Amino acid sequence: MADPLSIAASIAGLLSLAGPILAEGYTYIASVRNSPNALKQLLSEISRLEAVLGQIDELALESATNTSSIQTQGSKRRISEVITPDTIKAASDLLKSVHSSIKHCERIPGQSAKNMGRAIVWPFKEREVKENLDRFQRLINTFELALSIESSHLLSNINKRTLEMQDEQQGAVKKGS
Repeated sequence: MADPLSIAASIAGLLSLAGPILAEGYTYIASVRNSPNALKQLLSEISRLEAVLGQIDELALESATNTSSIQTQGSKRRISEVITPDTIKAASDLLKSVHSSIKHCERIPGQSAKNMGRAIVWPFKEREVKENLDRFQRLINTFELALSIESSHLLSNINKRTLEMQDEQQGAVKKGS
């Protein structure tokens, strides 16, 4: 099991990688008339990954501020059991690979001939795109699993706390009568 704090920091790191990739990718799409459909698909998956990571990050932050330290430690343990360092590394490597490909295609000011070649040649082959899309899907599924597990535990804790409060209120009403 990985250190929960390093997992949280790694999620933040992945979020900081995804943002610029999306910005640069969409800038490229806007600047190239017939931009590759493969890039649009990859950016869509990166956007989905970023959304799930953002939800995990938000849930972890909310969990840390609104629950007891025992529940928070349990939360961090559950997340780190699903999101391993290998998962984080796979996500980071994949994001960096796509980012490198986008950088390879970016236009360079004042070099129109070179820019023409960069716009025409998309570095990924169809097979590579499919493999990368599959890898993104597996990563997203893993992160969604961690999010689902944590959400169900938080709902369970809310339910328990609600029942405790109802019992306390009923006890107070009985004492008052």
